[in-house]
Amino acid sequence: MKQDAPADADRTARRFAERARELPGDDTTPAFAAVEPTTRADPYGAFATSFVSPESFDGPLSDLSVAVKDNVAVRGVAHGVGTASLAVEADRDATVVERIRASGADLVGTTRMDPFALGVTGESGDGGRTVNPAAVDAIPGGSSAGSAAAVAGGLVDAALGTDTAGSVRVPASFCGAVGVKPTFGRVPRTGVVDLAPTLDHVGVVGQDVETAARLLDRVSGRDPLFPSDAAAEPTAAGDELESSVDRLRIGVPESFAEAAARPVRAVFESALTALAGRDGVTVERLSFPEHGDAGFVNQLHTVSEFAAMLDGAGQPLSGGRTKLVQAVFAAGLDGADAPDRVRELAATGRALNEAEPGAYSDAWAARRRLVRRVEACFDRVDVLVTPTTPTTAPDVGAVGPDADHDVGDLFANTAPFNCTGNPAVSVPCGDSAGRPVGVQVVAPTGADEEALRAAREVESVVADGAV
Repeated sequence: MKQDAPADADRTARRFAERARELPGDDTTPAFAAVEPTTRADPYGAFATSFVSPESFDGPLSDLSVAVKDNVAVRGVAHGVGTASLAVEADRDATVVERIRASGADLVGTTRMDPFALGVTGESGDGGRTVNPAAVDAIPGGSSAGSAAAVAGGLVDAALGTDTAGSVRVPASFCGAVGVKPTFGRVPRTGVVDLAPTLDHVGVVGQDVETAARLLDRVSGRDPLFPSDAAAEPTAAGDELESSVDRLRIGVPESFAEAAARPVRAVFESALTALAGRDGVTVERLSFPEHGDAGFVNQLHTVSEFAAMLDGAGQPLSGGRTKLVQAVFAAGLDGADAPDRVRELAATGRALNEAEPGAYSDAWAARRRLVRRVEACFDRVDVLVTPTTPTTAPDVGAVGPDADHDVGDLFANTAPFNCTGNPAVSVPCGDSAGRPVGVQVVAPTGADEEALRAAREVESVVADGAV
């Protein structure tokens, strides 16, 4: 039972709040000028806002056009975070946006998303569904639907998304792009609207592994504005891709492969056969009994942490409480045109936090077991390889409680690695009935470069026509 605070605690709290209001604010001049709105061709409904930067720079990414998901702050842009009603103008760029702009890339827009990033289909965002460029009758996947569609449709070279249960890798797989979820904490989230802070990753979608690696190298590394990132080092994946693979021990968690529909598994097994035929590559089948519970563990963490942030309790965990982040959670669902499913999941999270607080602790215990299982796998192999999603992109309208596919089925193979924080890359590996199939490569924590090198091997066997 919640106890009333003593009177002296209330007085002390008021003094703290009064003193906090008197503190000088962050008066640092923004690094870059605000972007300016423009219009662009958008045949897939990929963009939330299109813009141009009044400044241009020479840098390592000057040859790339880049977009960022609408929950990533861009100064001068009104962000809806997937809704039509929130329109919160960001007063400064997110750290990752500052890095993109400093690298010389052409930052062209924010991309559409499922509201609050709480979705996996790409159908429920502001303005309706985003179109899958690879299969127009199929969903693009979500919640980073616009980022994947913009890349797959050739509107940009690369884009940033966020990934809580697979929201970068799932749409990348469905649309036929490369999707990277880095090691947890390796890319800063300052200025990014979180969904579940202990699961969230800022990730990259690219037209190929090299492009994704180049962007990841520029946005990764510690953020001096967020002390918990102090140990994060930038990746050097672009350089590592040039080195040859002398030995690659691939582990295949059988439960992930068995979860895949027969056509997807056929493509996956063909890729494994092609990889096993390369010098220095071995393939070993592994047991992974925790697979079946991992998606549920991820969901419980997500709804609990999302509800806590809506109620103000999750502020210390969130990735940098910038104006955008503060305003989104201050408005909450009462100020947004959120779909019924988002409201229901938020209500479930509140009920869990209030009436069943032990469930969150139980999920953490299961999550620690999942981490130990992954670590045990890496005692035997260098990377894990799985189908990214159990199916190819379902038809529009075919995902939901009363439809052909359950929401949880789409992220069954991706969500476990948000729980563990390992780097994971989805790379296109052929198609089934004209719809892309993705293969997921997972590496030990901190070994993002190894994950991308192995993904490049998959990419090369596809290019060689071996799949």
